[in-house]
Amino acid sequence: MTSPLSNVPLYRQLADLLAQQIEEGKLLPGQPLPSELHLQQTYGVARGTVRMAMQELRSRGLVVTVHARGTFVADQ
Repeated sequence: MTSPLSNVPLYRQLADLLAQQIEEGKLLPGQPLPSELHLQQTYGVARGTVRMAMQELRSRGLVVTVHARGTFVADQ
């Protein structure tokens, strides 16, 4: 879970949680990530936080975003 009391920014906490799910095989290559709304509701974060987490995952090469389709786990 994310914690607003942590020294780590919320977007990075969320990105780390999703990265862990990818590494553990809970999210497989080609599989879509949950929607922004789902992530907001599940983790209690703002839309901007989710978007920054997605950007962080893209920069790590873990996900790819396809315009008008969504964000998917990248092939490793």
